[in-house]
Amino acid sequence: MKKALLLLFTLIAFSACTSTKIYPRIKCHVHLNPNDGILLLPLNWQESFRQLSIGEQNKLEELIVKIFHEKGFANVAIYDQMDYELLNAGIKDVEDPVQRANINLELGIPYLLGLSLGELAWTGNWERTDPANIHSPSYWESDTEIKSMLRVALMETATGNIISDYAVETTISEFPIPIGDEQTLDLNFGTLYKAVSVSTRKGIKNLIKDCGS
Repeated sequence: MKKALLLLFTLIAFSACTSTKIYPRIKCHVHLNPNDGILLLPLNWQESFRQLSIGEQNKLEELIVKIFHEKGFANVAIYDQMDYELLNAGIKDVEDPVQRANINLELGIPYLLGLSLGELAWTGNWERTDPANIHSPSYWESDTEIKSMLRVALMETATGNIISDYAVETTISEFPIPIGDEQTLDLNFGTLYKAVSVSTRKGIKNLIKDCGS
């Protein structure tokens, strides 16, 4: 019985009510070439991302690079992984216009990619399927909703101009489970990280599509 219950909760977790909306702030006005270099700025530079663990931030950075690679963009790197090349080119502060321009002149990277989090919150109460087992699946109940608002912006290193800017909103809502007598139990197996990762995936894919058209 317990195994069947855990299986049910696992299936529900993959059937969460997740919706995403994308709001363009600046429609992309360049055509990205798969050979173009793109440098991802560290997520932990944004205080908003510190709501997530270092491990979760690292997974998001790896996810972004993976999506670009899957779409044929091979020259996409994470800033922290290019410390030597950047310092060797005299680049210590990307907010300095001269140093930022040298990212393109010295390293051949024309674009910087930055992400920031706006709203990241939830409502409801956190519970476990088995209160006596800390490893049992967790869920949110009682009018729950998890929401992430993510900003994805692409900047030219040569000019500092923002050439693409989107806000991506993801909401994970509770999932109704029939429990008999036409009654339902509303549960939410979402997490803050899941909401942000969905926003990230949708936002990066939208950027690639918009800048490739």
